Amino acid sequence: MFNIVIIEDEELERRALRRIIETNLDSARIVGEARNGTEAVRLIETCQIDLMLVDIRIPRPNGLEIIQMVRDRGMQTKVIILTAYDYFEIMQSAIHLKADNFLLKPVRTDDLLKAVSACLGTVDTTASTALPDAPPSLSIPSARRDDAPLSFPTQADPETVAETAHIARQIAELVESTSYRACLTLVRQRLEAIYARKDVPPRRAVLEYIRTVVRVAEERQLAMPSCITRKIDALAQQRLDLHSHYQMLELVYQIVDVLFEAREPGGAHASDYIQDVLNYIERNLHKGVTLEEAAGFANISSCYLSRLFRKEMGGTFISYLKTKRIERAKELLADSDLPITNVSLDLSFQDANYFCKAFKKEVGVSPSEYRRQYRRPIVECPVSSA
Repeated sequence: MFNIVIIEDEELERRALRRIIETNLDSARIVGEARNGTEAVRLIETCQIDLMLVDIRIPRPNGLEIIQMVRDRGMQTKVIILTAYDYFEIMQSAIHLKADNFLLKPVRTDDLLKAVSACLGTVDTTASTALPDAPPSLSIPSARRDDAPLSFPTQADPETVAETAHIARQIAELVESTSYRACLTLVRQRLEAIYARKDVPPRRAVLEYIRTVVRVAEERQLAMPSCITRKIDALAQQRLDLHSHYQMLELVYQIVDVLFEAREPGGAHASDYIQDVLNYIERNLHKGVTLEEAAGFANISSCYLSRLFRKEMGGTFISYLKTKRIERAKELLADSDLPITNVSLDLSFQDANYFCKAFKKEVGVSPSEYRRQYRRPIVECPVSSA
């Protein structure tokens, strides 16, 4: 029996795919479904998967990033990409990630069954599609472990040493002043600068950066949860190319969460609720945020949050969220070479056309024109010499 998972944000699409497969393929079973990238990651971590049906345009991490995670973990899972858009850049990425098939939506029943049968027919039943064994430890610094510091191979030059020390000081100062959102912005912008470089692969700089952030936690005698240490250990076996950007951002955010030792959401005063919600928005803007999700995080009703937000912030939750997304879009357009489609995906817009219309309505010019007017030169980050 072959295990299949469906990663698709539209419920009707998921139901249709499940019904077609379960009705026509006796040798296959659906072992999980995911509506977004976060749920997809949980499936990857908990299920043995022979085949994944992946919609590209799911809330972050998007479909391509999910496939990258599967490949980085060395899983032999077959992948069929589903998308309603015949974008050349998506096809390029699919080829790079060694996807097994590519189907345009709406998917015809015959096409789906042929593609699934072809993939399952090539599954090597002697090869494991189970969760990969834990990789060799990289000696993660943690208050609960006596190992040596992170053993990422590097011989740092003086410029890199000075730069990383400066970053560590900045992070520590923001932690001391409990400036959570400012810290998230700092670590995000630093990581984006690393991935923006075109002349040097990001792997070495990313490893050095992760080590720097972890060292801040170590100096504060904070224990890293085992789920984070396992992810850091696994970096030694990962390519960490340009497609790993989101995965590394999420990891750095998780380390920052440890640094701030986030208290239970929902304080005794209205301002506490709002601060919790603002932190939640900043932390999850790349995934897509709804009023209901933010209210659930703060442990209050969505109706109460809506009224409270307007009173405390002088505007609606939706307006604030839209403003934050447009501001982030401006940063990405000015500071990176990301295609417009990727910028829209990064900010969980439903599609590139909608993003362009929303951006022009708020800013007065199209994303392309804004990039032409405000493009800033990429500042090179020091990279450790080999």
